[in-house]
Amino acid sequence: MAQLIQTVAIGAASAVLAVGLWQNWGTLAVLKRAGIAYLGFFILGALLLLLVRSGALHAKDGAGHDA
Repeated sequence: MAQLIQTVAIGAASAVLAVGLWQNWGTLAVLKRAGIAYLGFFILGALLLLLVRSGALHAKDGAGHDA
């Protein structure tokens, strides 16, 4: 699962990098935006993984049993 989070974060940073260079933004601006995209997706993915592993996102029916 950690590999998936890393892959998604790298993909987001690569997309921002490609679009930024295509739009002819400044190099420093593109690198900052790519870093923010990477960290954002990595942190959100890690938090989601923690919620899944803790069982907070586990489905339960009305009686409290596993669905």
